[in-house]
Amino acid sequence: MKKLTFITFLIVLILSSSAQPVDLVSFKFKQIQTRMIAKMIGRIQPELHTSTKDRLAQCLYRITMQYRIDPKLMIAIIGTESDFVNEKISTTGDLSLAQINVSIWNKEFERLGFKKINSKLLKKNEAYALSKMAIILTILKDRHEKIDRIWFARYHSQTKKFKYRYSLKIEKRMRMIASIH
Repeated sequence: MKKLTFITFLIVLILSSSAQPVDLVSFKFKQIQTRMIAKMIGRIQPELHTSTKDRLAQCLYRITMQYRIDPKLMIAIIGTESDFVNEKISTTGDLSLAQINVSIWNKEFERLGFKKINSKLLKKNEAYALSKMAIILTILKDRHEKIDRIWFARYHSQTKKFKYRYSLKIEKRMRMIASIH
């Protein structure tokens, strides 16, 4: 009987509420979050044009929500890896603003039954690059978070020495954007 009363109370509360529709509330939440992400990007890479920051922020918001990755972490990694330059190619062949080594990660994607990474699309499409980055971070997090405090540094290297150096760079950028509200 208590459950029925509680459910009835909730239904009446929802129906009689003068609150804004859920779509409007979620739209405002998305706007606020996107603005915060754009500010974080601007703190890491102030030279980026506002439209680029906004475009990347919208993309990062969607992807970080989908994959449950902290946007601060992705921003810190992108800032460290490429300074938000999508056309960047490293000396080791890592591509895009996400600096993904396609030959290494395609082997892993194939092993896991995922569709291979398209290197041409990776270089041309920031949203595609960010989504692949989020998948890679999710894989690393699932495998290593419980046993490795700096699991995210495996995005760069598996070697203890290089992981540690990389983690310091990431943590520095994370501190730079930690105060943004």
